[in-house]
Amino acid sequence: MTFDQFEELFLQKKVDRRFIGVYSEWAGLVHAYRGYVEGGELDYVVEEIRDLKSKEAALLTPKRLELLYSLASLRLESINDLAQKTRRNVKNVYQDLKALKSLGFVTFKKKGKRNIVPETLVEEITLLIR
Repeated sequence: MTFDQFEELFLQKKVDRRFIGVYSEWAGLVHAYRGYVEGGELDYVVEEIRDLKSKEAALLTPKRLELLYSLASLRLESINDLAQKTRRNVKNVYQDLKALKSLGFVTFKKKGKRNIVPETLVEEITLLIR
């Protein structure tokens, strides 16, 4: 079934209302794809809500949050480059990046033969304390 067929059925109320989330997600993807085809820009955001355990939340130290901010705002060539630009020890930066990777906030991309470039997978983090 194509999106247009699904949308038509949905608008005719021939689709169970429980699928509103599926419809919204699919509509967002289709809209982003059409915008990309027409204008060359992909504008799609995935919002993920995670309930962190206390041990996971404890991994979000000020230094690690600072690294996430740096990853989002700096052009980097390697982990060493990140350490230099943040004026931190390379070993400590690498350990912090591994902790952030374990949370799913960071990934590593290989660049060339030896360089590993860290990249952020998040654009925004909102903490709710209950």
